[in-house]
Amino acid sequence: MSLVDLGKRLLEAARKGQDDEVRTLMANGAPFTTDWLGTSPLHLAAQYGHYSTAEVLLRAGVSRDARTKVDRTPLHMAAADGHAHIVELLVRNGADVNAKDMLKMTALHWATEYHHRDVVELLIKYGADVHAFSKFDKSAFDIALEKNNAEILVILQEAMQNQVNANPERANPVTVATPFIFTSGEVVNLASLVSSTNNKTTSANSEEIIEGNSVDSSIQQVVGSGGQRVITIVTDGVPLGNIQTAIPTGGIGQPFIVTVQDGQQGELSH
Repeated sequence: MSLVDLGKRLLEAARKGQDDEVRTLMANGAPFTTDWLGTSPLHLAAQYGHYSTAEVLLRAGVSRDARTKVDRTPLHMAAADGHAHIVELLVRNGADVNAKDMLKMTALHWATEYHHRDVVELLIKYGADVHAFSKFDKSAFDIALEKNNAEILVILQEAMQNQVNANPERANPVTVATPFIFTSGEVVNLASLVSSTNNKTTSANSEEIIEGNSVDSSIQQVVGSGGQRVITIVTDGVPLGNIQTAIPTGGIGQPFIVTVQDGQQGELSH
């Protein structure tokens, strides 16, 4: 059997998670080849969730940070497909947790994109940069916001705060992108609510918001029924003023938390 054929069979064995076949092929001199997309045996084992196969390949010396033609690493593959056990195996074996693909997406971006909360938590544990931006100038937080994923937003918010605390030089003045209010598992775009010309009332998810002439005054009143509220406001170059006075809490029986994208957080209570 030619080396080319051995390489092709190794790729197929890795895809199927056939550990014994992988060992036999490598013992017979199968090269660590890739397919036409640049996908290596380790990429395939990671993508299809074959933990023991990935272990065999790593022990044999396959590159843990091999790149496809779009610069995806095995870690990107495992994270995108939600294989937390393989994500941990790779990073424990030295895989670059902040490697970026052709879109400048990290494993954290992809895990967030596909709602893999356990993978997001794991990547953060191993040092993933929550402030990393993709080619489209989006952080994992931005993606979670777009995907309306409440759980991951909270996880990323806490991680952002922790990383800012650990590296104060990363902190910037508090500014936000298109204004959003995130509450009760929903994200409401306030861009259409912020107007310099009219003051009409609108409602979103049982919360009343009175429109005003600025970001601060646009969030005039939040009326809720019991329970703690988490409101995440994200804007784009529009500075937040005095949130304490902009959001009166007279109609709220329980405290709520206002968070902003750079990790700063404050609690407003009735």
